[in-house]
Order: sequence, then C-alpha cells, then structure tokens
Amino acid sequence: MKDRARPIVSIAGRITILLFLFSVMVLLLYIQGNFQDFVDDSLIMLLNLYRYSALIFIAFAFSYILILIIAGKNTGRRILRRIIFSVAAIIFSFVFFIAAEIIITGLQPVV
Repeated sequence: MKDRARPIVSIAGRITILLFLFSVMVLLLYIQGNFQDFVDDSLIMLLNLYRYSALIFIAFAFSYILILIIAGKNTGRRILRRIIFSVAAIIFSFVFFIAAEIIITGLQPVV
C-alpha cells in the first residue's frame, strides 16, 4: 500500500469501527430497555436510531471495502483480514436491521 493512501484507509477504518460500535451500543441499550420495561415509544425511538445508524454504517463499510481494494494494490494478509471483518460486520448489521424492521412493524399501533 502506498504511503499516500494509508491515511485515507486509516480514517475510513476508524469511522467504520466507530459507527459499528455505536450501532451495537444502541442495540444493547434496546435489549436492556426491553428487560427494564421501557415505554414502547422509547423502544421504537431506539430501534429507529438503530435503523439509521445501521444504514450509515453499512454505507461506510462498503466504502471502506472499496477504499481497501483500491488502495491495496499489493494485497496482503492484513487487507484481506480487514475485508473479511468488514463483510462480517455488514452481515451482522443487516440481519439486525431486518429484525429491527420486523419489531417496529409489530410495535406500531393498529388503526
């Protein structure tokens, strides 16, 4: 990897990790609130926040993978490992995004 591309990869990776950790934190707060009997409106707000943060994370993770592929002309083991972790995190977030959509649909009041 060239030295010019290294800061871009580093910044994109850190933003992606930050967004992933924020999404996981919101999801854990929802689970904790479910056990502590939060009001349904609070749970829906947490799920909506998770939906938006997961979408932003997935977009940044795809861009991070593209940056890794473009910047990594000399494909090394570290780059392949980063791509695998990013794809696993995307799958994790997408599965819980679909689950959040189903839960939100079930919590919405029927008119």
